[in-house]
Amino acid sequence: MMFKFFLIFNFLILITNTHGSEENGKNFIKQLLKWNIDFLKLDNFKAGAGCMTSNSQEYNALGLSYNLADIEYAKKIALQGCEQMKKKNKILTECKCEIIYVNNNLVIKE
Repeated sequence: MMFKFFLIFNFLILITNTHGSEENGKNFIKQLLKWNIDFLKLDNFKAGAGCMTSNSQEYNALGLSYNLADIEYAKKIALQGCEQMKKKNKILTECKCEIIYVNNNLVIKE
């Protein structure tokens, strides 16, 4: 009985986290569209990164890269762009830049 409860509880947590990540992914795409950047239409070998404080609905900083030769390099460039935006905008809050998209695939945090 306890084992079934444990499985159901973990499944509900997974669903909640996945839904939150999907919302964050949508927010990332919407924020880039404000700058007329349609991330989903950019060439592959791309990555998108962002940082969001826990009480925010929008990303405090964003970074992206596209049309690169290697996906790992694309992720590195996106993270660097996010960090540079944090510094430029003097974002001092607790906010860690993380990869959100790789190509057109949403990255779900575990």
